Amino acid sequence: MVDLRATNYDAPAGDAPAGDAPDTPDASAGDGPGRRADDVTQIARIQLLLDRFPLVSNHPDVSGLLRDGRAFAALGPALAGAFTDRGVTAVCAPEARGPILGALVARELGVGLILVRKAERNHPGADLHYSVGPTWRGTTEAFQARSSDLHPTDVVLAVDDWVTTGSTLRGIRDLVESSGADYAGASVLVNKATDDLIADLKVTPLLGFDQVMARKT
Repeated sequence: MVDLRATNYDAPAGDAPAGDAPDTPDASAGDGPGRRADDVTQIARIQLLLDRFPLVSNHPDVSGLLRDGRAFAALGPALAGAFTDRGVTAVCAPEARGPILGALVARELGVGLILVRKAERNHPGADLHYSVGPTWRGTTEAFQARSSDLHPTDVVLAVDDWVTTGSTLRGIRDLVESSGADYAGASVLVNKATDDLIADLKVTPLLGFDQVMARKT
């Protein structure tokens, strides 16, 4: 996650807002002014998402965030931001809301989208079937995918709205690696997982659950 202190979404790219400076790479360390401006812009996108993230029944409301036009416009660039130079060739996204975010990220990166559908859903050509668990409900979930969508030369980024137990992302990592492709990591909107799990699955979360809950709006 990114330090969001004193960041204004409307601040011009390259000009850090007043107050504590956001954590951006030092230009002297090989990152030029353009990269630093990109980092400030990325921090601003994440701040916008945090500021506009609604709570419903005392819980982060992803559907409400998708309904917000400004937030929706920021989601693709924000989720893709850490992976623009990773050589990603495909985005893989699991149902239910993963494909919405995955499509935005794939478009931003200029690559295609691999759908991972839940069992019993219509998915012509699906020949890969697997189950993951425990989910955040403590249950197992069955998924299906198509081997024809994965190639050994692919570098695949997983995208989802949430990570808690990591079972869904772990299933995607195993799916990707079993095909001979490279797993680039995962980009996730909200993190409610342990640090060890985040490191193991190479997850880059935009926001922490506690950050969103602290808004109390």
